[in-house]
Amino acid sequence: MRTALPVLLPLVLAGCFFGKTKDQRPWGEEEVARIQVGKTTKAEVLRLLGPPKQIVRLLESEAYMYSHSIQKETGTYLIVFNMHRTDTQYDAITVIINRQDVVTAVGHRFDAEKAGYGFPWQD
Repeated sequence: MRTALPVLLPLVLAGCFFGKTKDQRPWGEEEVARIQVGKTTKAEVLRLLGPPKQIVRLLESEAYMYSHSIQKETGTYLIVFNMHRTDTQYDAITVIINRQDVVTAVGHRFDAEKAGYGFPWQD
């Protein structure tokens, strides 16, 4: 039994893991396509996208900022040697609304689904 312990101990103390975390709810390009500059109102934006994660007050308008992220993690450990990799990608929507509560600009990016698993030494 004493000779088996040095062989079995590293196997018990070694392993690997995968993890995935989602933040907020995702929005699609369909929702953003419904927002029309000069026509869509603040109430319609809130109905389409829900409450923003952040509101930035500007001189003559407000920026409603929405974000969604996906984070994927991989790691391996062997007693005291650990390697870990995290890849976080975001979807973001920014809607600028003037004092008359009408949309004046919309910007977006959809990259959350590009998050990937990989080895810790990969870029």
